[in-house]
Amino acid sequence: MNKLLILFTFLSSFIFSQEKLVTDVEKPAQPVGGKLDADYVFQSQVIYPADLLKKKVSRDVAIYFTVTADGAVKDIEFNQDYEEAFKTEAKRLLRYFVFAPATVGNVNVASQTFLVFKFSPDAYKKFTKARGFVIHKEQASFDTSFVIYKMADSSPDYYKGEEALGEFVLSNLEYPDLAIRQNLQGTVMMSFIVEPNGTISNLVAEKEFNHLCTQEALRIMRETKWKPGKKDGKAIRYKTKYPIVFNLKNINKDNATSEQR
Repeated sequence: MNKLLILFTFLSSFIFSQEKLVTDVEKPAQPVGGKLDADYVFQSQVIYPADLLKKKVSRDVAIYFTVTADGAVKDIEFNQDYEEAFKTEAKRLLRYFVFAPATVGNVNVASQTFLVFKFSPDAYKKFTKARGFVIHKEQASFDTSFVIYKMADSSPDYYKGEEALGEFVLSNLEYPDLAIRQNLQGTVMMSFIVEPNGTISNLVAEKEFNHLCTQEALRIMRETKWKPGKKDGKAIRYKTKYPIVFNLKNINKDNATSEQR
């Protein structure tokens, strides 16, 4: 797995209620897909500012913002004087994330937090090679509103077709050895957004039955590629679901592992 290129911490001392400052939270605000998804989103969506890439400028850009009680992002700011192109790209990247708000006593509250995007020309070359396409050359066909659809003119499809997706999962899923020994089987329901470039983001297990199986389901879904949904001829952000089924009848020597993740 690539070294994480997004580091983020949460500031719990700037939590606002209606009248007073709350200095502690039980659960901080965070991207719904967690740290791994944040890193994945950065790698699959970042567009390096052309002039800065040409000059080989590297920069760790910290972007601060408030996540409201309903998960909205506002009050975006930078505490350092970064290049304007990096700041613009950091703001654009932030729009890909869906956030779960901080909580106090099981009540959602607004909180200030930040992400750090690590821009590196060398790493960017690896990302673009792994993508197999250049985002900015295809953007004319993308809807850039960042609206998330659940219905549109067409919904996303696995790039080789629905039947091929089932075959891909079946042949590549590694059934955790501990789950096998405990005779555990069930379904992990995955929820995610298919982005206009066919990658996925905000990957969440909405239904699970075993932690190790959930981690494996997340891993396998991050390896999938999609044809995006479309509306009015434009590729769009589309939220969809897919079940990853763990069935003991499907185990063979190639998809069982004793290595716990």
